[in-house]
Amino acid sequence: MSAQGWLILFGVLGVVILVEIIIARRKNMQVYTMTDTLVNISCGILERVFDFFWFVLMYFLFGYLFENVALWQIPANPFTWFLGLLVADFLAYWHHRLSHEINVFWAAHIVHHQSEQLNLTTVFRVSLFAVINRSFFFIWMPLMGFDPTTTVTTIAFVGAFQFVTHSRLVPKLGILEHIFSTPSNHRVHHARNEKYIDHNYGHVFIIWDKLFKTYCPEEEEPEYGITTGFESADAYNAHFFYWKDLFARARKANKWSDKIKLFFSKPGWTPEDAGYLPNRYYTDEKGNRLPHERVIKPEFGVYMLINNLFTLGLFIWLVALGGSESSRTWEMFRDNPQILGLTGIILFSIFAHGRMLDSQVAANIIDGIRLILIAIGIHWFFGNTEYASWLIPSVWIYTAIMIGWLIRISTKGMVGALPASQVHATV
Repeated sequence: MSAQGWLILFGVLGVVILVEIIIARRKNMQVYTMTDTLVNISCGILERVFDFFWFVLMYFLFGYLFENVALWQIPANPFTWFLGLLVADFLAYWHHRLSHEINVFWAAHIVHHQSEQLNLTTVFRVSLFAVINRSFFFIWMPLMGFDPTTTVTTIAFVGAFQFVTHSRLVPKLGILEHIFSTPSNHRVHHARNEKYIDHNYGHVFIIWDKLFKTYCPEEEEPEYGITTGFESADAYNAHFFYWKDLFARARKANKWSDKIKLFFSKPGWTPEDAGYLPNRYYTDEKGNRLPHERVIKPEFGVYMLINNLFTLGLFIWLVALGGSESSRTWEMFRDNPQILGLTGIILFSIFAHGRMLDSQVAANIIDGIRLILIAIGIHWFFGNTEYASWLIPSVWIYTAIMIGWLIRISTKGMVGALPASQVHATV
């Protein structure tokens, strides 16, 4: 996709998300929370930044396999494109299913299931490790003879289709429920209710679930999230917390066979001498699980929203600088300090955003460093560009205002306390 295409896409996504927010409010439904939405977007940026570079390697590999390894080459036409879509969706089904059945894959995929909300931004909550995992499933397409363009576009279609399936507002769609992965079918997949767990893995078509006996219809609206809970708004923590869980349990296990087995077993298994780590959710005085909600003060919320949107803007800028996917090369990355500079600023910004939302130690200092690095970095990497005369002063004004605002909210206290009923963590 060209840079202009990406910009149009981001604009359309923003409008559709805004429409969902408006409709949900009119229906008096809590579909979005501030912290959940921000961490969804941060995870999505991390995943897309990684894929920005990873795609170059995979596109080259797809082309090499198609030209030099495939036993035959399937001609590209509308019929073979649809055939490719079926193959891509079939491979996506098995990647998705195994991501629930093998711990090393679940450690990547669990990020997508952490949210206790379900809305259009949930589709962005994907781990960068999942990018690597799914590549080695889709690699079968060029080996089967599908050309790189067909391979990439069908994979992109499978991914884009997910955007319409993550919604609580769309009711059941009649006969389509038996053909496609509809919002109703996918709501079941995101459930933590026992009867719904590990069902409806399909991305575009639900026929694979029916064929392999993993289909379950939605009977009542599910409870969303993971059974063990997740109480953080830090995108990096979201990426690594289950890996830390696995390694912590592996250290406790005495047998090397159990240590290794843990990483390749189902998520429900653990060595007897390792046990499970404590759950990460809060309960009321009766022991009932409470929803994950970070209570933040309005002024702090506005500050975080503005700065997260600024980071999103930097990411859109990065994508625009990169041009179309097929035109990217490692030489372009090596010889373009602006791309590397923006990447560094984005990655550090997401780290700072997470520290702030989780009220971590020295979070305000880290965020201050972020703002200073933005001011210095924009001058350093873009000082010789034709738009430096207006860009640099604009960014300096922005960072100066944000630093003043950061000092203000730091002195007033940033994050509100949790409700009194949420003071006891489940163990």
